[in-house]
Amino acid sequence: MTKNDARSANDAKPMTAKPMTINDREAVFAPEIGHPEIQERILSGYRQNRLPHALMFYGPEGCGKDALAIAVAQLVNCAPPGGQIDRASAQYLKIAHLQHPDLKFIFPTPSKTNLKDDELLEALREKARNPYRRILFPNKNVFIGIDTVRELKQEARYKVYEGQKKVFIISEADQMRVEAANALLKLLEEPPDNLMLVLTTSNIYKILPTIKSRCQLFRFSPLPEERIRDLVEKYAGPVNPAKLSLVARLAGYNMKRIFDFLEKDVIAVRDQAIEFLRKTWSIHKSQELLEILEPIASGKDREEARLLLWFLLLWFQDILHLQKGAAESAELLNLDQKVALEKFLSYIPGADIAGIVWEIEAALKDLDDARNYNPLLILSTLAIKLNKKITKQ
Repeated sequence: MTKNDARSANDAKPMTAKPMTINDREAVFAPEIGHPEIQERILSGYRQNRLPHALMFYGPEGCGKDALAIAVAQLVNCAPPGGQIDRASAQYLKIAHLQHPDLKFIFPTPSKTNLKDDELLEALREKARNPYRRILFPNKNVFIGIDTVRELKQEARYKVYEGQKKVFIISEADQMRVEAANALLKLLEEPPDNLMLVLTTSNIYKILPTIKSRCQLFRFSPLPEERIRDLVEKYAGPVNPAKLSLVARLAGYNMKRIFDFLEKDVIAVRDQAIEFLRKTWSIHKSQELLEILEPIASGKDREEARLLLWFLLLWFQDILHLQKGAAESAELLNLDQKVALEKFLSYIPGADIAGIVWEIEAALKDLDDARNYNPLLILSTLAIKLNKKITKQ
């Protein structure tokens, strides 16, 4: 889970999939990834030899931006002008494994002093195995630094090794340090003819306007459940449809989180979050609250604490929907808890729900800052703040 989680929860909405027709398939180059409208625009530009040198994919976390960026690298290196990718070619397979000499896949990492070579290689291997999985370096601050961008600028000077075009993919481009972003801007202003850059981000508002203005923008939406099911079966094997539907909702239709949740008993964690809320209501029973928080806060990677806050965030997001009189149950991510949500809302009709959501988002941000050494203090402080807003003190 990352600091983008709170924004992803607000972006996530259930969608219905429309069947892909024969004409649709002719207009895409990676049908398994979805987003046919975006693929159609890219493929049209490729067929006309008018693809821009820089693309920016933006939208909610976990909707396949990185996967499509890799597919674009395969398109420009493994397809004739008509756009039909040769999936049996050595070029295609090397790019799929992120091992092609003309492909650079950049993502936020800890500083070089805190990063081992085998950690970096394993992260790349995991991304190649499943481009929808999250790359994590627990309890380490990650970023894209100026040294990384300088290396890209140096690499951009060289001729292609064996492909048709160099492709630099910068995943989570919003994590670039200011000096790195300024260095990248110079490369965007005067790119070599043989270079394409693809930037992906879940926080486009954090990207410098001067960088955005030099990229062609493509807005992504959450994937429909039908596409999610196909991708889960491809990378994780068959899953009970009812379980997958619930997990997809609780993950906010975020593919990265869906794969995380399939490996956890997330219902138990959600139950803990609801119990946490009950205890904050009667916070004077502090020992009972600590009995819940201490095991959660003791995790070395803080993941249990993040999950607790994530489910609190989803709970109050659903409360907001109900508070605004949402008639469509499809808007509720905790759909199986609709009765409990309505009952909860009846107890707090005048509570500052928006303020509660803000406090939870702030706690998530604090947890993601490795400089904050005491997760128990973060959660305890949140409990006090929620108590005041719920009881309107």
